[in-house]
Amino acid sequence: MSESSYIGLSLASSLQRQLDITANNIANANTAGYKGEHVVFESYLQKNVPIGQDAASFVNDSGSYIDTQAGALSQTGNPLDVALNGEGWFSYRTPEGQQAFGRDGSFTLDTQGNLVMMSGASVLNEGGAPIVLPTEGIGEISISDDGTISGIGTGPLDKIGVFNIPDIQSYARIGSNMLTAPEGAPAPQAAQGTQVIQGSLELSNVNPIREMTRLIDVQRAYERTNTLMGNADTLRSDALRRISQAV
Repeated sequence: MSESSYIGLSLASSLQRQLDITANNIANANTAGYKGEHVVFESYLQKNVPIGQDAASFVNDSGSYIDTQAGALSQTGNPLDVALNGEGWFSYRTPEGQQAFGRDGSFTLDTQGNLVMMSGASVLNEGGAPIVLPTEGIGEISISDDGTISGIGTGPLDKIGVFNIPDIQSYARIGSNMLTAPEGAPAPQAAQGTQVIQGSLELSNVNPIREMTRLIDVQRAYERTNTLMGNADTLRSDALRRISQAV
């Protein structure tokens, strides 16, 4: 394979990854608490280039980052819907036992009184334990701006955990709009200054129009790259044919 083909292949591979991430952003444009993801590309210059020959520049996919910008708030009136105003994150326990974090506050109660997400993950309190509410006699539920859950018939019951994660870019997505910490990461601390808002949800921070425009640009660039690689193969085949005819 020629050097020009390797250059085109590196670009095509990077564009494919950007296409996948952009498509995932669009698919989650209406997912509560979803944070968009974006790819970071860098140029990689060829090393040990012979004297008099220019170094080839390849495309290097150096990773992606999470857009932590807050999404708009939408009032739902559901007493178990909560949004965060600030930099904090909710904590969950997945059905597989992993501790995860996210900004999706669309909670509900199961038949045993566990406060859970729609995916079945348990919502954790400030001590990292699942929140379990009484199934009877609780009355109307209220959630204060510090996350304290109270019932008219019971008083304060528990407190929704809200945590500060300064190294969120090192966390990995695991699906269901949740993130998990890398191995060896320090334990998140309780967030300060983040307000819990009952009866509202934070919407996705994805801009669908911007992402659709990016998707079209990526698709066009991918097509141009494939055309470039095809032209390089055609020129190489033509050159070999001419050489064989001249011999």
